[in-house]
Amino acid sequence: MVVTIQNSTIEMKRVSRLYPAAIIRYADGTVTPISLEWFEQMANDDVNLLHYAICFHYKDEKIEPDIFTYETKDALEEAIASLSMQLNS
Repeated sequence: MVVTIQNSTIEMKRVSRLYPAAIIRYADGTVTPISLEWFEQMANDDVNLLHYAICFHYKDEKIEPDIFTYETKDALEEAIASLSMQLNS
């Protein structure tokens, strides 16, 4: 199965993990993706939201993850719905 996201195609048989995330910057400058749940429940003034994202990690760990970013949570939710339709068809 192949899915399309932001004009890119990804073969799902190569994917080990797929998840939505918040891309944040800590006060010390560290940038990292974190779970949406953590961001919504635990984020404080030391955390700055850069954007939302959908992350694809591959079975072949030599391949860098693909991270597709979204400026708003609504845009992220639309992308998730589109992926869900593709995966369920």
